[in-house]
Amino acid sequence: MKRFFFFSCFLLGILLPSLCLAEDLSSVDMLGVRIGFWSAPEAKNVETDLFWEEVPVTERYLELFLSSGLKKRFSREISLGLYWRGETELYDIDPKTRIKYTLYYHKVVLLPISLGFKFYPLSPVKNSRWHPYIGAGVGLVLGIEKYYSEYWGNYSNISPTFGWHVGGGIEFKLSQSIVIGADFKYRGVNFREEIGGLKDYSGPGATLGLYRILK
Repeated sequence: MKRFFFFSCFLLGILLPSLCLAEDLSSVDMLGVRIGFWSAPEAKNVETDLFWEEVPVTERYLELFLSSGLKKRFSREISLGLYWRGETELYDIDPKTRIKYTLYYHKVVLLPISLGFKFYPLSPVKNSRWHPYIGAGVGLVLGIEKYYSEYWGNYSNISPTFGWHVGGGIEFKLSQSIVIGADFKYRGVNFREEIGGLKDYSGPGATLGLYRILK
């Protein structure tokens, strides 16, 4: 009988915090930040007829978002992202000596502004602190390009385009007001003109996030 009593107390000690922290995250408002990477596979071996540019395939990505709970397992999310690429160079190669001549240097920033919706299929499971979801969204992407050269001077360009994303993730309620999460998205982003030597920035990305539930 004593063993049963202690086992019951131990089991309640584990379950009660989970029950207290369990909450349908599709019905709450959250403010958060995510950080991770964005990969653009089309950046491999970028080249033109005359010149070459070594464009990184994967770069850093930061995202701020505000989500608002809706009914029936749905929530909407407004986000502002920041993709920034380190310095790359456009260069020419002498066909005889194979010496590389730098023409100019590039710096690129992408700013996706998106409206998305998330669906929580397991939100009716009231006693769970784990909340998987799937989602999709559309928005505006600003491509900002700056380059400088000792021959041609400095230049900057801003090019807008529409983008979309699909993906999913999982959120875990850590405390009464703090949530952590992992998010995966595939983004479709195509510019009409080259931004940093590349038009197609479509590709997968993954982030880890820290969110606060707004009262």
